[in-house]
Amino acid sequence: MSSNDTATQEYDGRRTLIIGDVNSGKTRLTENVLAAWTAQGRSSEIAVLDLAPQTRRGIGGRLTLPEGFQGVYLDAAITPPRLSAATEEEADMLARVNAEAVEPLLRDRRLATGGILIINDVTLYLQAGVYDHLLPVIRSVATVLINAYYGHSFPEYRLSRRERLLTERLMKDCHHIIRLSR
Repeated sequence: MSSNDTATQEYDGRRTLIIGDVNSGKTRLTENVLAAWTAQGRSSEIAVLDLAPQTRRGIGGRLTLPEGFQGVYLDAAITPPRLSAATEEEADMLARVNAEAVEPLLRDRRLATGGILIINDVTLYLQAGVYDHLLPVIRSVATVLINAYYGHSFPEYRLSRRERLLTERLMKDCHHIIRLSR
């Protein structure tokens, strides 16, 4: 078994959720596993749903795809509500706009055509999205790797409480939880 096989063994055939506060390494770990799958020659099996906003104030950020990646990559224009809004009401509105942008991506059949699904920053959808639209997508694929914010760096807005509740629900729907700390 090669070191790349070892690097992905704990993820293969499971739904894994990586959680942590901002800048705890969730995206970096996701990129490392994605790079290992790509090095194994499995990138054509991979669908990536990147829900992260562009980096803002040192927070967030899209995945960097490894050289040679040949899978499906889907993303949406996402605005980070808590970093962009002046009020809680504005944050709620931005979260709804984000969820509406993600909905068509969840219906894209390419997410379920390979054996591996990666979702970067699912919490941007959980803030205002419909959990029951997400769950069938992650259940339709044998190997799922998701990362999500789960911390205390942001104000306790309504969307923060909803995001936390749905992240905890997602934890129950995953086989393996990796908790990262800063």
